[in-house]
Amino acid sequence: MPTTPDTATARTFMVFATLRDDTDFTEFAALRDAEQKQLEVLRSEGRIGAHYVSPARRATFVEVIAADEEQVAETLATLPFARFFEADVYPTTPPDAAEAAHRARS
Repeated sequence: MPTTPDTATARTFMVFATLRDDTDFTEFAALRDAEQKQLEVLRSEGRIGAHYVSPARRATFVEVIAADEEQVAETLATLPFARFFEADVYPTTPPDAAEAAHRARS
C-alpha cells in the first residue's frame, strides 16, 4: 500500500465513479462496513478528502490526494467497492488559501 502523500508534491484529484450494471447488490451490501473502515484509514493517512454518494444516480464522488493518477488508481484499488465502479479521474487545480488552511488544521 502506498504511503501518505508528500504534502509538497501531492495534488488533488476528483474521482467520479458510477456503479456497474452487473453489480451484485448482495455482495455490495456485505462489503459496506469494510468500505467505510478503509475510507477512514485513507482519510487518516491524508489520501482521501471529501466523499459524496448520489444513490439516485448510482454514483460517487471521491477527492483523492496523490502525486499522480497512478497513485490515485493505487488508492482506489484498496477500496472494497472499487470493483463495482467505473471511475473517471479528474486532476484539479491546486487548493486556494482557504482550502490549504483547512487541510493544515485537519
